[in-house]
Amino acid sequence: MKTLLTAAVALIAAAAPAHAVLQISANLNGFILTCADGQACDTNSTPGQLAIANQTQNGVEILGSAQTQTTGVSNFLNTSSFQLINHNPAPATVTVAVSGTDFPGPVSVFNASGSGTWQNADGSTIDLAWFADTANAQGADTPTDLPGAQLFATSDAAVGTADSFAISQGGAFVDPDLYSMSLGTSGTLVAWNGVVGSEPTLVGRSQTIVTTQAVPVSEPGSLALLGGALLGLGLVARRRRPV
Repeated sequence: MKTLLTAAVALIAAAAPAHAVLQISANLNGFILTCADGQACDTNSTPGQLAIANQTQNGVEILGSAQTQTTGVSNFLNTSSFQLINHNPAPATVTVAVSGTDFPGPVSVFNASGSGTWQNADGSTIDLAWFADTANAQGADTPTDLPGAQLFATSDAAVGTADSFAISQGGAFVDPDLYSMSLGTSGTLVAWNGVVGSEPTLVGRSQTIVTTQAVPVSEPGSLALLGGALLGLGLVARRRRPV
């Protein structure tokens, strides 16, 4: 009877999805940086978590970069950096793509969010975009590689010495099985005036996209099998009850 119950439960339980591919590609003022989850450039050994070492390339400093991908009932892809700093006496451009594949369906909606804080960056600009691809194509092979359909996009321009932005959006995205998701960031940090402590900075740049897997309705046969198993256990228990 225990074997029968175990088999019934197994018929209606969902298997845990396998780990999928997470990748980032960035153009830091002309310097191209690309890294995938698990490669030597990834400073976080946990699968599904991709971190880039702090560094300065072509006068653009990046601090605390982290990307995360989770697959399952709740699927999400996110990217963040603690600070992006321009040390150049001229404006600097930054373009970033982050992508993950093999997110499981079925799904029908998405929710997206992005935020950041400007510091000493009056006139700096940023564009944010969220993508999903029913063909499950890998993105972020280059800093502009964002496959599939654009689900949402927004932009912001810094005003004054301290400014911030935050945006959230939801909508339809339908896919019955595996799909990929990608996040895109591009923008310009204004020139630094050379005074230490006044470097144009984007603090807490972050983006996320979340989809929720529809919970399948159990098949009538599976429910009947489980019910029969539970009923059988109940009968056995009653028969063993002392008189």
